[in-house]
Amino acid sequence: MELTWGLMIVIYLFTAGLSAGSMITSNLAFLYGGKDFERVGRFGAYISPFPISLGLGVLLLDLGSPFNFYRLFLTLQVRSPMSYGSWAILLFTGLSVIYLYLWLPEKYQIVGRRKSSEKWKKWLAIFMPFLSVGVASYTGLLLNAAVRPLWNAPLLPVLFLVSALSTGVASVILLSTLSPWQRARHQELHVLTKADAALIILECLIILIMILMGSFNSVSVAMAFGSLLFGQYALIFWFLIAGLGLILPFALELMELKDKIPVRWALPVTVSSSFLVLFGGFFVRYIITYAGQSSGWF
Repeated sequence: MELTWGLMIVIYLFTAGLSAGSMITSNLAFLYGGKDFERVGRFGAYISPFPISLGLGVLLLDLGSPFNFYRLFLTLQVRSPMSYGSWAILLFTGLSVIYLYLWLPEKYQIVGRRKSSEKWKKWLAIFMPFLSVGVASYTGLLLNAAVRPLWNAPLLPVLFLVSALSTGVASVILLSTLSPWQRARHQELHVLTKADAALIILECLIILIMILMGSFNSVSVAMAFGSLLFGQYALIFWFLIAGLGLILPFALELMELKDKIPVRWALPVTVSSSFLVLFGGFFVRYIITYAGQSSGWF
């Protein structure tokens, strides 16, 4: 069966979720963490515009006629998830750049006053989580609309949302750990690690429920999920996603939370667990995209 959506689409799906997840992480840290979590808010804001910009660039290249992308914004198709998603992503990208600017140190803010910047930052922090949830889950809704057996799963948008949140938290942990400038404190990393561990558990539960629902569905749907568990995509599912992308980083994070990691290994373990979460998030999109196109109705 010919695959219409390839690696470039996978990159786009992953980067959109990563940006949305890091934005929500920043927003929540700013609104509820106060000064204690200011570094988390800043790093999330610094990350957010770049992955989705990369994904949009890759998507335009994949279209074949990148200079015709503006046609998506000439109309708003009420019944088209792609139309809503295109407008949401355009708005998200623009606002994420503004949000990053508002987090820059005062000496780099050449427009507006500091007091006004804080006001706009708060309003964006309140609004952006709603837009981010739409950006993170819309790709799952888009696949739902394509009516393939694997993509027909009702929980697919939820899986993409939870995976986006997990990769967003992991990216903030990774950057704030490696940054030589205002590195996150132990308390901040502890809360982020606890949040990511909870998201990994939730992601595992969603995947399990999707598999169980698929197994008791029609023959076409059962065979589509069977290709993940026992077929041509089983190695990717069990080794790259379940093993390296979920179980191993969860085990490392659990050891961190219980202070079972020696001090000299703390940094490598934190970096490794965060990277593995990002790795697993990418391959979740990969396997859903490729296995979904390889399945058909009988």
